[in-house]
Amino acid sequence: MKTDPRTKLLLIVCLSTLAVIAVDIIYLSIIFCVAAAVNALLGTNIIKVLPKMRFLLSVIVFISVAQSLTVKGGAPLLYIKNIVFVSTAGLLYGGEFALRMSIVILSSLIALSTGSRDMIDGLIKMRIPYEIAFMVSITLRFLPVFRDEFSNRLNALRLRGFDLKKAALGKKLKIYSYLLAPAVSGSIIRSRELAESIESRGFRAFGKRTSLRDLTLKSADYFVIILTLACAGGFAAFMYIKGALL
Repeated sequence: MKTDPRTKLLLIVCLSTLAVIAVDIIYLSIIFCVAAAVNALLGTNIIKVLPKMRFLLSVIVFISVAQSLTVKGGAPLLYIKNIVFVSTAGLLYGGEFALRMSIVILSSLIALSTGSRDMIDGLIKMRIPYEIAFMVSITLRFLPVFRDEFSNRLNALRLRGFDLKKAALGKKLKIYSYLLAPAVSGSIIRSRELAESIESRGFRAFGKRTSLRDLTLKSADYFVIILTLACAGGFAAFMYIKGALL
């Protein structure tokens, strides 16, 4: 489904906001399903993106399990004598955290269905200064660049015959700390090259910029915007009445 970047930004803001303010696992599950459905309608290939987010997903799972083990309350599910390891309250708390973070990730994936140029044009149409819109686009662009810099140094280490998987945890952390500095320096070098490139093209040479394309909201965009605001507002009001808001 082809939509305006401003419409997608509104969807991201509404879904992320609802994920933050909702505290009940039932409502979080509903928001999660809606976020997944929105990505499916926009054509986002979630299955293709998930392998690139293994580390983030593993951190979310680890924190969820840790919260399930540390939060006590409700009926005990796993206990030895008087020591409770897992309770219903802990499982609910860990599940809520996992759902909340999953919704935030799914909301951010909505932006993948839009090119960086379209996203910049959408931010400019929202009266955001071009410099800030360009900075946001460059920041998103350099996140995978930093990942590639770090991966290249890990591959160089593997080519020298070092098996990182067999190393102890303390040695892994030490190696990662050693690789962090060259990865950061490589990213800084790339950022300097980018700065020289955009300056040579006359970036900020004129106070007012023009654009070849002019984004216009279509009737479908207005329909989605009105529907999103109505559903998000109504759902937030319903949760407030039920006492399921932060």
